Amino acid sequence: MEIYCTQLGMVAEFPYCLSVNEGKPCRNTIGCWRERMDIMKFLKSAFTEEALIRCFGGPPKTRMERIMESLSSAVKED
Repeated sequence: MEIYCTQLGMVAEFPYCLSVNEGKPCRNTIGCWRERMDIMKFLKSAFTEEALIRCFGGPPKTRMERIMESLSSAVKED
């Protein structure tokens, strides 16, 4: 399954949405997929409650925070 990702600005596949956040779902997964499937039921069956709280709880990261994290992880890989 594919959907247009507003964060990427292109089409993304469902598995990407579920693993983009260090192996956890994208923060926007619920909003993006709720019209196409019972996303809450799927997430509850695929992830622990603790993982879902870590993923969807708290304030969202800013674009700059996400960019800085990406840069930091890229530097660590070198």
